[in-house]
Amino acid sequence: MAVVDLSHPVSTGMPVYPGDPEVRIAPALTVGADGVAVARLDMGSHTGTHLDAPAHSVVGGRTVDEIPLELVTGLARVLRVGPSPAAAGESITADRLADPVPDHLPPIVCIATGWDVHFGGEAAGAHPSVSLELARTLWARGARVLGVDCFSPDPTDAASFEAGMPVHEFWLGNDGVIVENLTRLTSLPEVVEMSLIPLRIAAGDGSPIRALAVVE
Repeated sequence: MAVVDLSHPVSTGMPVYPGDPEVRIAPALTVGADGVAVARLDMGSHTGTHLDAPAHSVVGGRTVDEIPLELVTGLARVLRVGPSPAAAGESITADRLADPVPDHLPPIVCIATGWDVHFGGEAAGAHPSVSLELARTLWARGARVLGVDCFSPDPTDAASFEAGMPVHEFWLGNDGVIVENLTRLTSLPEVVEMSLIPLRIAAGDGSPIRALAVVE
């Protein structure tokens, strides 16, 4: 058995979604001066590999601390883009997946575009997105947690953002959960056990997570 870390490291100056708080980690106490080391963390609730609760975009929506742990742990299905790689700005539809979408899906479904290799680079914001049509299909077949290996299942460019975030609106509006900035999805088998547990932030709209996959 192997445990695969699906999370990006959290560090000062790391990439964040445009407009989100920058990440700063600095010593608050030190062993030399205070006898213990304690760091001060300054970051947004959607830093790095993180979970979006419905409250992220839905007024009165379910918050992070209200998400049952059973929903974000367990069997997951990984759907890969293929046979050709995902292109910058591409909207991923069902026919762009390497294999047909199964008729029945587990609650956790992740779209492996391979765009995580651009995290921290100039191309990160030009990531592919999930089409609303595909999102609706995944939901209809049982998915309730949608994971992606890029900034968002919706386009990140300014023009698209101004036009709205249809996948967020649909998925979170139906009380689902979105997980963003996963990594190493392309290394996983199609079916795998995952853990995508957020911090227990009271009334939180989102939370960084340590995402894991257990591979037999």
